Amino acid sequence: MTEFWRIAQPFPGTSEQNAIFAEEHGWDGLLFTDSQHHNGDCYAALAIAAKATKRIGLGTGVTNPYTRHAAVPASAISTIQVESDGRAVLGSGRGDSALARLGLRPASLGKFEAYIADLQSYLNGQEVINNGYSAPIRWLVQQTSPNLKVPVDVAATGPKVIEIAGRHADMLTFAVGADTKRMIAGVERARQARETTGGAAETLKFGAYINIAAHSDPALARLASIGSVAVSAHFSGMDKLDREQLTPSDRAVIEAVTQDYKVD
Repeated sequence: MTEFWRIAQPFPGTSEQNAIFAEEHGWDGLLFTDSQHHNGDCYAALAIAAKATKRIGLGTGVTNPYTRHAAVPASAISTIQVESDGRAVLGSGRGDSALARLGLRPASLGKFEAYIADLQSYLNGQEVINNGYSAPIRWLVQQTSPNLKVPVDVAATGPKVIEIAGRHADMLTFAVGADTKRMIAGVERARQARETTGGAAETLKFGAYINIAAHSDPALARLASIGSVAVSAHFSGMDKLDREQLTPSDRAVIEAVTQDYKVD
């Protein structure tokens, strides 16, 4: 089944309006960004959205391994799962703007894989070892609500993160624009990674972050999409390793956007 979600920044005072708009206009879900220097707290916004809606899915788009220990988003998103009657999704990536404003690079592949594995353990009510101390999220273990397990969605661009998603995630959302060839190759790569862990490839779900502006006038549609396209290009240019996977023409554009990018 195909679903269409929208993404929004959780500016304080706008979360309820954004959630109601998404539900009333037929969207299947709403994601809130997790970027502490740019907007309000995504989990507070999701809690407000959970009470303002009845149908749409609610999730993070996306959190990261550095600004929140794995136990924190696992507990927070499970709270949203209960409050929304099972409509939550936990989206995670290696980190972009949230880390850049702290002078940090995206998480290493090893750290990110361990983080996703820990998220899944916490969300499944299992113990995780931290600094020699092993414990589950106790309130989560004691819950008896049906469908409490929150699916983990990994935002991926490069082949290694795609493989990590295949091994550990419930969902994989490609951040490669509308490049269908890369997505098809990524689906195959993720499914192969899933099978190497003994999992069933068909259990992994897929999606894509795509900038879309609908208008009868193409010029106005392009104008409306400038902001979101620039943000996506800027994120793609934050890590030099990610740029190396792009075509020369795309890399030149993204490097130019990154160099001239300004935050108002």
